[in-house]
Amino acid sequence: MTGRDRSAEFDTHRRYLTAVAARILGSSADAEDAVQEAWLRLDRTDNDIDDLRAWCTRVVSRICLDQLRSRGRRAEQPLEAVPDAAAADVNDPAAHAETADRVGEALLLVLQVLTPDERLAYVLHDVFGLPFEEVAEVVERTPQAARKLASRARSRVRGGAAGGSDRVATAAQRRAVVEAFVEAAGSGDLTRLVAVLHPEVQFHLDAGDGRSRLVRGAAAVASEAAAFRRFAVGYDFQIIELDDSCAVLASEAGVPMSVLFFTIDDARVTVLEAHSL
Repeated sequence: MTGRDRSAEFDTHRRYLTAVAARILGSSADAEDAVQEAWLRLDRTDNDIDDLRAWCTRVVSRICLDQLRSRGRRAEQPLEAVPDAAAADVNDPAAHAETADRVGEALLLVLQVLTPDERLAYVLHDVFGLPFEEVAEVVERTPQAARKLASRARSRVRGGAAGGSDRVATAAQRRAVVEAFVEAAGSGDLTRLVAVLHPEVQFHLDAGDGRSRLVRGAAAVASEAAAFRRFAVGYDFQIIELDDSCAVLASEAGVPMSVLFFTIDDARVTVLEAHSL
C-alpha cells in the first residue's frame, strides 16, 4: 500500500477514531490530537498492516490511555459534547452498542472517577464492541483481566450493587429521595437526613491523593452531609439520573467541582460516594 493509499484509508476511519478517543478522554480537542498522533505514527511505520482500522484503534486507545495516566489527580478538562458513535460510522455494528446512546455528560462524570484502565476497557468493549483480546493488548493485561476491568467499570456506570433487596426504588422514587437528601443537607436538618438514610449507610469520601475515608451509620453520615453546607456556599447542584442510580453534580461558577453518587434501596440511601473532579 502506497503512502497516498494509506492516507486515504486512514481518512475513512478518522471520524470513528475521533469518536473513540473523545469518549475515552472526554474532550474533542484532545481526541483530535490523539488521532493526529496516531496518523504520525502510522506514517512513520514501514510495516505491512492487514487491518488498518484495528491497528489505528489500538494505537489511538494506547495514546489516550497514556494521556489519562499522565493526568493523575489533576482536574479533568471541562465536560463537553463528544461525537456520536452512530454518526461516526453508521455501517459499524459496534456503533449501535446499547450504551452508545447514553454517552453524554452523566456518563462522562462517571468515567472521570474510574481508573484509566477501567475507563478504557469500558469504552472500547461496552460502547464500541471491541473483543477483550484487543482491549487486553492496549492495557497490557490478559483478556480475563481486561474483562474484570470492564465489569468493575460497568458496575459503577450502572450504579453498583443496590444491596440485594427485591424492593429496589424506581427512578421516580430515587429522584425523590435524592431531592429530599439535598434539601435536608442544605438546611442542616439532621432529622430529615437520617430519615432518608439506611441505618447502616456507608459514605465513601475522596480524601485526595488517592486516599479515601469511610463514614458509617445514619447519624454519622447525616452529620457529615450537614457539615458540607458550610463549604458549599455559592455552589449549584444538579441531579443526574443514571441507569440504576442518581448522582448530584456540584458546580461553582459553572465549573464542576465534585460529584456524589447514590445507591438507593427501598427508598433509603444505602451507599454514598463523593469524588472531587
